[in-house]
Amino acid sequence: MADSVRIRLFWKIAVYYGFFLALVIYTWLAHPGWMQFLPFGGLDVLHSTGLPADSGAMIDQLLTTDKPIVIFEDSINLVSALVGCIVVMIPIRWLYMTDGLKESWNENVATSLLVLPLIVTCIVYIVKFSLPLAFALAGIFAGVRYRTSLKSQTDAYFTFACIAVGLSAGTRALGIGLIMAMVFAFIFLAAPPRKSTPEVE
Repeated sequence: MADSVRIRLFWKIAVYYGFFLALVIYTWLAHPGWMQFLPFGGLDVLHSTGLPADSGAMIDQLLTTDKPIVIFEDSINLVSALVGCIVVMIPIRWLYMTDGLKESWNENVATSLLVLPLIVTCIVYIVKFSLPLAFALAGIFAGVRYRTSLKSQTDAYFTFACIAVGLSAGTRALGIGLIMAMVFAFIFLAAPPRKSTPEVE
């Protein structure tokens, strides 16, 4: 039973991600001008800016680096990143909520798999061009206490996966998040966590 569930889900996820990847490649080849509004290629832009070799100059540049606000372009980029997060995370949520692959699933974790990446993406968009703002935001979050505990290690795996997707979308490197999600899903299907058996006294 579990094997048939894994096979069906494997092909479902493979077709889903394959279609999304083909759509991105088609857009890149047929309409390259549209790529500036999609959450891809952000790490290339960051690498091309470069940083000075001198440590003092590097700190000065990090503290004074500013990006002019372009309302239309920034809004489109943020919306596309948020939509990309949801598109990438939907199969991961399927995987988490599929009966037979794990002992049980938590409704709060299942909801966070779609909400948490969006929050992470917005946070990255806020702080990525301001180092002082990043430190200020870290201080704010240091005062927040999280009282929701993850009851299984599998829940932690999925939570870290959705954080990684949110970070990749926020830095306009969703391609990395897409590949990570595909590998994560296929590895989880190939080697799902085994159900624990009660110890016999």
